[in-house]
Order: sequence, then structure tokens, then C-alpha cells
Amino acid sequence: MDVSIIIVNWNTRELLEDCLSSVYEYPSHLEFEVVVIDNASEDDSAQMVRRKFPDVKLIVNDTNKGYAAACNQGISAGNSRYVLLLNSDVIVCDGAIDSIVRYADSRPETAVVGCQVWQNSQTIQLTCFRFPSIANLLLRTFGLSRVFEKNRILGREWMRWWQRDSERQVDVVSGMFMLVRRDAIDEVGLMDEDYFFYGEEMDWCYRFSRAGWKIMFWPDAKAIHVNGGGQSSKKTPISIFVQEQKSKLIFFKKHRSFPCYLLARLILLILLGLRYCMWMVIPVVKLKFGKDTTYKLNRQKAWCAIKFCAFGIEPQNGETKSIGSVSKHLVGIVEFIFALIHAGVLAVLHKVPRRIVIYYHSLKKKDIEKFEKQMEYLAKRCCVVKASQIITAYSNGADLVVGITFDDAFASIFENALPVLTKYRLPASIFVPTSNLGKHPNWALEKNSPDAEEIIMNEEQIKHLDRAGYEILSHTVSHPHLTKLDDVRLKAELDESKQTLERIVGHNVPGISYPYGDCDTRTCDAAGRAGYQVGFSVEPCKVDVSPNKFQIGRFSVAPMDSMLKFKLKVSGAYQVVKYLRRLKKMFERT
Repeated sequence: MDVSIIIVNWNTRELLEDCLSSVYEYPSHLEFEVVVIDNASEDDSAQMVRRKFPDVKLIVNDTNKGYAAACNQGISAGNSRYVLLLNSDVIVCDGAIDSIVRYADSRPETAVVGCQVWQNSQTIQLTCFRFPSIANLLLRTFGLSRVFEKNRILGREWMRWWQRDSERQVDVVSGMFMLVRRDAIDEVGLMDEDYFFYGEEMDWCYRFSRAGWKIMFWPDAKAIHVNGGGQSSKKTPISIFVQEQKSKLIFFKKHRSFPCYLLARLILLILLGLRYCMWMVIPVVKLKFGKDTTYKLNRQKAWCAIKFCAFGIEPQNGETKSIGSVSKHLVGIVEFIFALIHAGVLAVLHKVPRRIVIYYHSLKKKDIEKFEKQMEYLAKRCCVVKASQIITAYSNGADLVVGITFDDAFASIFENALPVLTKYRLPASIFVPTSNLGKHPNWALEKNSPDAEEIIMNEEQIKHLDRAGYEILSHTVSHPHLTKLDDVRLKAELDESKQTLERIVGHNVPGISYPYGDCDTRTCDAAGRAGYQVGFSVEPCKVDVSPNKFQIGRFSVAPMDSMLKFKLKVSGAYQVVKYLRRLKKMFERT
């Protein structure tokens, strides 16, 4: 077969009907098939195809899988020398498919061919453009690509100086009408499904180019993009706009260096910030001159894109995939930079002793050496005390008073951390969940956590730690989210844990660590009534030495932290993370 025509549809029934009609309307010398992939449309598109175009091979998805994934389904279902990707809002002109296939046959070194697409009777759409680059982002950010759009250097991204009236080798051909050679697909693979909507053809063309294939534009084949295109994207404009920015970031992360990716993300934030400000100012100016207009949607689009580029927060109603790991990594870098700045401020302004509590979870054998370096630093530079004594302990002249704590009481702490702590004579506090003694942590099993392989210490190990001078404190009975419990269950978790531990060690247990750091005023009050003198959360902050302070924040540390990062946390510089998290929550609510 010569051509498999792949059309992805999402709620564009009328446009799809016109598109299919244009494909079948004109006689063709080619042997072709049409594959329609319906991405869970709600407008009876699939029924229309079955009724009016019985020869079409129809694939109906239960959910919206995204454009790239749906295209891959169609490509895999087809069997031909070429694949023609066609948008459902495109009308194919007479002889266009035959013409573009003849051209591709005459250029065996070509992987992709695009055609001349008209928005209306006077305007040719810009269906070819350059690969994303830092230079292109900067030109767009400062408006130079628009002001000097006809300039071959400043208007380089969209090549507006070229009339799309001549054959030309290009970087990218738009996926609205895109002929692709099957042999090239077999070499480089299908579309990257990380691109949900937008950017997939850009990534594909880049991979074809890297493999030595050519990407060509052929103006003798023509098509019409109904109403300028974007008919599906108009139904969810905010989500689609965020996806457009996301696709650029995926491309930079995949095909450029990591510093280049970070720079691209920063430039996008600046561009979107400027755009948001513009949509704030323009309505005011127009109202000043008597024009009652609003740009609320444009502001919302820019705001949602800013939230995504800064924190990876995507619109809740959009059907999108997450790049949370990327965002988490970026947020970690932002936190580190702010912690460095905060450390500089502390070094200049803060001369009084600081009190810090740090907490670990497990300690693998492979991390013992790194853990020992951290403990050696604490032994030389800090006054280390038991967690329950952090407020009242004397600093002994040290600038830092530090409490070392371990949540969950994993046996790996007993086996791997205890010898190191003993070597440097450092006190520590262990928070024990009493219902899992000698067992796997059931809360970690439920969440498929890496800690699922751990074992909680047994009673004998807890007694041994207590006799050796280490502090045994409560981590509740079953490790629940305490704020989600009713008063009866909350009281039971607090009381039973304290009673069990006091039976094991034979003396008072003065403190508790809230699982997941989940606590509020009601939780703290209940802990006080249960007889605890202090409660520990996971909010990163220095210890408040006020007499009436009950709740104490702690800094999360890990053996794999670099020594610079560890020192910043122990110094209290990472307290700035508390404010960044609150800022992120504010973004999520808006």
C-alpha cells in the first residue's frame, strides 16, 4: 500500500466529516487507507465515522491518550510505504496527496515532507520553523522576533521572510499535514509519547535529522486549515497553552544539556511573566480610552504556565502527563540556591547560638561512610544533645546546638548508624511506631516505598538503645495521618504508643514525632493531654526556645546529601524552604 492516512480526533465531529470527505472526494492513483483514532470524544464522532465512512479503519480509545500516543496507534495499525499525519480540521485539496507522494518518491533521502497550508484565501500558514534554541527563546522574550520578523537573523525561528512558495529543506514540518517515510520511522522509532499535545513533530523531525534524513517543504501540494486551525485546542485553551510550554521544556531536557534546559526554563518564566503583566495592563489602557474589553483568559493562561514552569503545577482539569521528577529536581536546585543566599545572610547578621533538629530515616550499608563524615562534622563543630533537651541544653560555647533524630526506628539504624554514633559519642533520639515492632512497615508497603524492605526494631533492640543512653520517643502506634483521625482514634494512637514504650524502657517517654509531619492545633493539644512534653514536625525551621513552645520543626537530611548541603541544613539556612513551600501552596490555590 502507498499511504496510510492517520487522523486523530477529539470532539471535532463536523470538521472530521469534512476532512474525510475531502480525502475521498478526488480520484487518486494511489492505494491508500484511512485510520481514524478517536481520543474518547463525547460528540458521537466515532458513530459518524462508522455510519458515513465504513471503509475507514476506526480505533476508539477509552481515554484521551494525547496526540502522539494516538498517532502511534494509527502508524502501528497501518501498512504502507508512507504515513500521512493529517489534522481533523484540515481539508485536502485536489491531487495534494498524489503530488506529495510523487515528490517523496523522487527524494529517497527525505524522511518528512510538508505542504503549503492556507488559513484563508489570502494567508499561507507558517507550517515550517526552526528547532527550539536558547537564541530563539531570547528573541521571542524580548519581542525581537516579532518586531523584526522579516529579518533573517532576528526572525529566524518562524522564517517569516520566506513566503512558503518554494521547495526548501527545513528543520520542522507541522504535524497538521506531514508525510513520513515508513523506512525512516523504522530507523528512528515512533513519536515520543511524553509529548501529550504539541511538540511531538518537532521532536520527531529532530530525531530524523540526527539520523541523516532530510525534512523538506513542497509547495505544489496544498491544503486548507479550517478557521486557522486549533479547533480541538480551543475547547481547553488553558491546558493546551500549558502543554505548549511543557513541550518546549521536554525538548530542551531531552536534546540539550541540563544547564541549557534550566536556562530555557528561566527564560520561559521571564517571557510568561512579561506576558502576564501585559495582559494586566492592556485592559486598563483600553478602558481608559472607552473600550470595554477583557483579557482574563489570556491572563489565566499565562498564570497557569508560570505555575507549571516554576513548580510543575498543571491545570487540574487538563488531561496531561506529569514531569514531576523534573520539577522536583528543579525545585531542589531553587531551594539550594536560596539556602546559599540565606546562609550568607546568617553569616553576616546572626551571631547568637542556633538550635537545630535534623532527622534521618533508614541507613543503608553503602551509605555508612558518607553518614560517618556527617557525624564527624557534628562532633567537631556542634553541641549535640537529645531531642527532648534541645530547648534547655547549654551550648557549651558552640554556635550550633543540634539534635539528631531517626524516624520509624528501622533496624538498619541499629545495625549501621549505632556504631558510628558510638564512635563519636553522639546522643540521638529514635521515634518508634509501636504496632510494627520486628516487622515490615505496613505504611511503606501500602505506598510501594523503598522503605518497604526495612524492618522495624524489636523490643530487645529498643531496650539495648535505651540502656546505651539513646533516647526512645513515640512515633504513634500505626503511623497514620493524625489530622485525619477522629478524637477517639487520635487519643488511642497517642496514649497506646506512649504506654507501650514506657513499658519497654521502664520510664517516661517525653516526646512524639508526628508521622508525615501531619499535625495541627488539635493534634498538639491532644499530645499534650497524653502527657508528651514536646512534639516534632517536619517543617524545616530553627528551634523556638519560647517557654510555651510545644511543637518543634526539623530539617530532613540524608547520607547522600553533599557536605555543603548538609552543612547548610545544620546551620539553619534551609529554613528558607519553609517559605518556598508556603509560596508553592499559594500558587496551587490560585
